Amino acid sequence: MKKPLILFYPKNLPLLSKNELEVLDLLMDAGKLIAPLYLEQEKQAELEINKGELERAAKKNPAILDPHTVVEKVNGKIVVTPYHIKYAKLLKPVADKLIEASKLTKNKDFGNILKLQAKALTSGAYEEEAVAWLKIKKPYILDTFIGPIEHFGGQLLFGKASYQAWVGVLDKEGTDRLNNYKSVILSVRRKATLPDERVDNQDQVKARVLDVVLFSGFMARAKFVGLHLPTDVSLVEKYGSELILFNQPNDLRIKEQIIPTFNKIFSKEFKEGFEAEDIRRGYLRAVALHELAHSYLYYKHAARNLADLFPVIEELAATILGLRLAGTLLLKDRINNKQLESMIVTFLCRSFYHKGNADSSSPLKNYALGGNIFINFIVQNGALKISGGQVVPNFMKIFVSLHELSDSLEYLLEKGSYKDAQNFIKKYS
Repeated sequence: MKKPLILFYPKNLPLLSKNELEVLDLLMDAGKLIAPLYLEQEKQAELEINKGELERAAKKNPAILDPHTVVEKVNGKIVVTPYHIKYAKLLKPVADKLIEASKLTKNKDFGNILKLQAKALTSGAYEEEAVAWLKIKKPYILDTFIGPIEHFGGQLLFGKASYQAWVGVLDKEGTDRLNNYKSVILSVRRKATLPDERVDNQDQVKARVLDVVLFSGFMARAKFVGLHLPTDVSLVEKYGSELILFNQPNDLRIKEQIIPTFNKIFSKEFKEGFEAEDIRRGYLRAVALHELAHSYLYYKHAARNLADLFPVIEELAATILGLRLAGTLLLKDRINNKQLESMIVTFLCRSFYHKGNADSSSPLKNYALGGNIFINFIVQNGALKISGGQVVPNFMKIFVSLHELSDSLEYLLEKGSYKDAQNFIKKYS
């Protein structure tokens, strides 16, 4: 199995001081140590336990559903162990590196974050660290996260957290551009049918763009281009949220997935209308709007109501709403028609890539199912034609279809049942 570690070598990084370079080296050392820890999690995920048995046991022992516990079967009995105890030996050297970096850095706030990361790894005090990140007013030149995060890719149940690390350097120009988009997108006040069901935190969203030097653990497997954290709605309601975009993983995804699919599914004449830079920036914009759209989709009971189908619906809803909100940028002259079309083209490429590389064990299987739903929905609406292996999009019809699909998905998040989600997925997948 390939080691879950990716080292990037960004060009044109800002000039770092001697102290910042020394801290960066320590953070990279700490991040690399997450790779073997995540491999242990992958091995653990292979030990299957009957889902029905787990659900019955969880009624007596809620710790089974805690995102930061390992669930095993020992001598016929279900045993639950907190992460910081189960992986204590592997976590100590990571925490030691973080403590060393916290003492070395000249930035007091960043040093405090590193101490809290180390504390979270060894004590399980994850919320304290998450809140500290959300309270930072101004991003530092260095950026890292090392620890477990709950992603909707899941291992045992979709709520289990995966160990991961990223280490990067702030892209100030990209961050300014992202915050410019944010000011427009999050100024749109969208009404909810049941306003008490949704957490509106648009005034408490922080955003930054990073040049990445390291991905480790789950981040190296998933190669995320963007994240919106935290996933815990109660934390979002109290403290807000943050979104992060990663430049180098975007370039990697363009190279590995988007461009090959673009060349495969579109005609020569269609491809001549788009430059490589249109595709690169189009995908990064689409991811940015996807992450911004999450700010409108924090429904308090959606995860409970939709259970294991929640990640499929929620992630697709964010993508579709993001593309829909791009219309606001168009009206404000922040993007042009070509740039909007580039975003749609790259999501089509991403969706067709997953369609041709389906893997039920992939950590991104929920995104793949969502992409398949999108393709089938717009085909049924006459917005996309597939003939002879080539795809012919009608951008006007696609944009109209986005509104209908977005409304359907948000209905499911707001007040849909598990059965509603099942029927919707069955209809379009």
